[in-house]
Amino acid sequence: MAQSPRKARTTWVSLEGNLRPKGNPTKDGEVYLIQSPVLQLFRTDNKEVKGTVLIFPGGGYKVVEVTTEGSLIAAFLNKLGYDVALLEYHVSAGANTRALALEDARTAWHLLQAKAATLGLRGKERNIMGFSAGGHLAASLMQELAPAAQPDNLMLIYPAFLNETRPGSVYPSVLPPAEIRSRLFTLIAADDKPELVSSCTQYGKIWKGYDGCGTFKVLPDGGHGFGMITPLRGAAAQWPSMLRAFLENKDSIVHTSINPAAIATEGYSHDRHEQKVATVASQKFDLIMIGNSITNNFEKPAYQPVWEQFYAPRHALNLGFSGYRTENILWNLEHGELKGQSPKVVTLEIGTNNIDEKNYPTRHTAGQLAGGIAAIVQLLLEKLPDTKILLLRSFPGSYDGPNPTSHRMILNRASDIVARLADNKHVFYCDVNHVFMNLDGSIRQDMMPDWLHPSPEGAMAWARAMEPLLSQLMGDKSRDTAKPANTAIIPVSRLEKDNYDWWARHAEVLSIKDSINPEIVMTGNSITHFWGGYPLLRNAVGQLAKANGAEAWAGLFGTHRVLNLGFGWDRTQNVLWRLDHGELDGLHPRTVVIEIGTNNTSETANARANTPAEIVEGIKAICGRVRSKVPQARIILMAVFPREQQPDSPRRRVISETNRLLADFAASEHIRLIDIGAQLLTPDGVLLKEITYDFCHPTEKGYRIWAEALKPELF
Repeated sequence: MAQSPRKARTTWVSLEGNLRPKGNPTKDGEVYLIQSPVLQLFRTDNKEVKGTVLIFPGGGYKVVEVTTEGSLIAAFLNKLGYDVALLEYHVSAGANTRALALEDARTAWHLLQAKAATLGLRGKERNIMGFSAGGHLAASLMQELAPAAQPDNLMLIYPAFLNETRPGSVYPSVLPPAEIRSRLFTLIAADDKPELVSSCTQYGKIWKGYDGCGTFKVLPDGGHGFGMITPLRGAAAQWPSMLRAFLENKDSIVHTSINPAAIATEGYSHDRHEQKVATVASQKFDLIMIGNSITNNFEKPAYQPVWEQFYAPRHALNLGFSGYRTENILWNLEHGELKGQSPKVVTLEIGTNNIDEKNYPTRHTAGQLAGGIAAIVQLLLEKLPDTKILLLRSFPGSYDGPNPTSHRMILNRASDIVARLADNKHVFYCDVNHVFMNLDGSIRQDMMPDWLHPSPEGAMAWARAMEPLLSQLMGDKSRDTAKPANTAIIPVSRLEKDNYDWWARHAEVLSIKDSINPEIVMTGNSITHFWGGYPLLRNAVGQLAKANGAEAWAGLFGTHRVLNLGFGWDRTQNVLWRLDHGELDGLHPRTVVIEIGTNNTSETANARANTPAEIVEGIKAICGRVRSKVPQARIILMAVFPREQQPDSPRRRVISETNRLLADFAASEHIRLIDIGAQLLTPDGVLLKEITYDFCHPTEKGYRIWAEALKPELF
């Protein structure tokens, strides 16, 4: 920098940290044209400086309101002892406006963290504040920040656009981060647009449900966009004092180590409990199913066919209790319901009542629910040391219709934590939630008519999805008598022997995925496998091997966190098995790229070739698993790459028809499909060895073509 900005109270700096003579031109207190993003710095005159607040004013991404949501806010915060950095971010920049604005916000935040002292910004606190569209921008930035990079406080004032979803998905585009270290202040007026009030309220509930601390205010009136307008009228006049109280009362939140979800508490079904205690005293059971009303329902006549097919032959006991929460199940198990038992398997389905805010005086957080489930698991391990424990992911219920609200978001977060309890020796994790949901993430009404309890059809789908793991743990044969004819949708482990250890790679994925915490997940067959990244490429004896596209991989992904779930020789059914066995569980990638299908065109002694329609059905099933497990991730589908040298190859015709059907599917579900086939071929359709060395697997040059196609989609 040419000179220190400390001497001036208000200055402008570029996002590179260089002094600027002025900001962007304003008209009536608004910036309409951002020639280049800039930070306007307002320094407090207070002797004791508390920290810095980075402000994102609103304006609908069309203008930046730099007065009522900018300089006047800065003056108020200066009086409280805060320096302020006001960001003039990209607006009205076409289709990429929001992406450009987010990059501006990201750069500004990193600048303040790295060069605060150089910029003359003092104090320890680092806070982010956003108004309206700026609130959306602040929440979008917060969503991607690792805990160590998060602000001390996030303040969202009448945030807009939090109700938006991505194309093809009913999940909110912006949610709180999974792990939270910041405090949250949200404020909105009850007479603002209903969708803004609802989405702001849901954001606050999810934040709290993710074990975050915060203050959530809904003013009786005030409308939208009041900022620090002079004079503030009605209830809006109260909000500056509310903000001041939030900033000053950092010790107002009481932290406790007591988890109510893990304290055994007697439930209301005393007679049922006594009946079950008498039953376990009279006979031994090989399978015990523990849960709430979802499990309890198997005793109803409409559900008996499912019970008789899958569970009664295994000498099963139903310990489901309607309305029960983890603390009630703990009490039951501590008071005789397992006495004298040593079953082969115990299934545990519990959690939705812990998050119910309509019928219970308290709502547990994700961490509390996970702690309650962990307490049950620990008790089961102590009382039943020789029993396998099958943990079911909490079902995707809600009292508010088919689309996700805070209820489902909190259950999802709790399940992410619970998945870590699985050691695949004594404790196993099973996620069957995809059977209850449409591809867009909404609940299927035929599977859950009340959006909470599986119908008899839903219970059958659940039983069939759980059966492969349950039969394995029971040590008996599958009782699923209605397997589909399409082999591409039946999950199966390794089918073909290849020049690497399939099982070792799967185990390595499970061991490293959480530490990678990927932003991007690539999943597929050997075409993805051989590209590069982690897990590293290894041969059959575990020695490191050279990736075929290492340079293209490094050029595309750089320092971004990427997990490679490509497995040589995999078909769609193999990917389904791997997804069903933990490879995505607990992760939060922003993008999942799916490249699969070419091996389904192969006929071997281990698997038949699939038709184009069957292959697309398999890919659709994979998309369903991905959407269920990582609902916020954007899905990118790759068309099946061309294979065989000549365009008249029979396999080429199968691939061509597969891609035609795949394009129809992707369009109908609003999923992004990328087809680079034409770029890999000569004008007359020939596949050259310089692109694919064996007319299937890309060379470095082939991978560069793929990388160039992905780059604008990923970054």
